[in-house]
Amino acid sequence: MDDLDDITGGDEKRRRTLRQLLDQLARSNNPLLREMATAVQDGQLTLREAATSSTYGNELTAPFATFWNAYQEMTREERDNLPRG
Repeated sequence: MDDLDDITGGDEKRRRTLRQLLDQLARSNNPLLREMATAVQDGQLTLREAATSSTYGNELTAPFATFWNAYQEMTREERDNLPRG
């Protein structure tokens, strides 16, 4: 997982969180995301390659699209009350 340091800017907390997310994806009900996460963890694929691939990219971005649509429908107050990372 060489590119994790680059992606996280060397921040250990972010790196740890990203590893935890990959662990969750490796146990996902979605077989395509399980395959991708395992390949990244095993060093067969970088996270950047996965995110930009036609095979995995759509699977990774679909949840964000769902969130973004819901976010756009929120009131300003609802947006302000969202947890900040």
